[in-house]
Amino acid sequence: MSEQEKRKPTILIVDDNFISLNILLEFLNQNGYKTLIAQDGETAIRRAEIGLPDLILLDVVMAGIDGFETCKLLKNNERTRLIPVIFLSALTDTVNQMKGYEVGGVDYITKPFDPVEVMSCISKQLTNKKQNEELTQLSPSISDDTEIRGRFISIIVHKMSKAFNQLHDLSSFFAEAISELSIDEINIFDRHIFGSARNTINTLETILDWGRIHNDAFLVQSEKVDLYGVCSAVILEFQKLASSKKIALSHDIQSHLYVKADPNITYRILGNIIFIVIDNPASQHISISAEQKDNMIHVIIKDTLIKPEILNKLSLANNILEMFNVNDSIPIQLSLALCQKMLAINNGTLWMDTTDNDKSYIGIRLPVY
Repeated sequence: MSEQEKRKPTILIVDDNFISLNILLEFLNQNGYKTLIAQDGETAIRRAEIGLPDLILLDVVMAGIDGFETCKLLKNNERTRLIPVIFLSALTDTVNQMKGYEVGGVDYITKPFDPVEVMSCISKQLTNKKQNEELTQLSPSISDDTEIRGRFISIIVHKMSKAFNQLHDLSSFFAEAISELSIDEINIFDRHIFGSARNTINTLETILDWGRIHNDAFLVQSEKVDLYGVCSAVILEFQKLASSKKIALSHDIQSHLYVKADPNITYRILGNIIFIVIDNPASQHISISAEQKDNMIHVIIKDTLIKPEILNKLSLANNILEMFNVNDSIPIQLSLALCQKMLAINNGTLWMDTTDNDKSYIGIRLPVY
């Protein structure tokens, strides 16, 4: 484990209310975080520049410069611009919450504090920050070809910018119009926002996993993996995304089927494939089945519009990144190539075939435990 991994996250708390400050200070210290404190915007900026915290909890209403102006100054400072800021405020109106996002905040917690909400927000934003840092560190290892690497990074920027802009536009319009929307319209917006967020997360996770594979950063720990449990967990994770597209997910995996593999990697493989099939369905029902053949477990995910020829193109490519251009959908090609590599390090394989009615399915093989 590296020194960076061992280091406890540091959180800067900025609040001119002594009671609120002490409540957060005690709460965060009890949960293992290191803390810095400031009671005004000017002090907060100095502490952030020197201490470089992993996260800032910033009160909106303060004497002197308020939280919004403090956040602007932090985002305009080269040393502190990448530190995520979560706003704290007793102001619950939508206008103030949207202003918090506009000046660079990543979340907004209302007072009085709910400990579960505080921990959830902090954990989410620290995870996002870590993933962004990993992406920056991994980019040189994506390919040995400088031109290909540059093109790939351009694709990442294009895709992530488009995804975040879509999320911002949807959430902004939703926040402004929510009082005039019916329940059915709210549900439609919810599905769109969730789907956009899920697509963004999956793309980022795929890019990070690709970098880890090429850096040999995956620590494979083969053990007895309950295939029934893993498939159930994957379906649970993607149920809402599938429902937003009126797709049903199911599996008929028997409880006695076990594979010898890394459980986390197995989960990522199945998750990637389910995501691909949901994005390219050939019917309104996606099913997962499995059976044992000799010393291998065969898992089949039906049905998708993607044709089996795509795997042949992947195998013939000297460098998978050469296949991309800015208008391509990263998850399909990169996810399939990633699944192949993750299966290979678990002594498994990936294949595709067509059904009798000319639909396609994706299959994986993993060793029996």
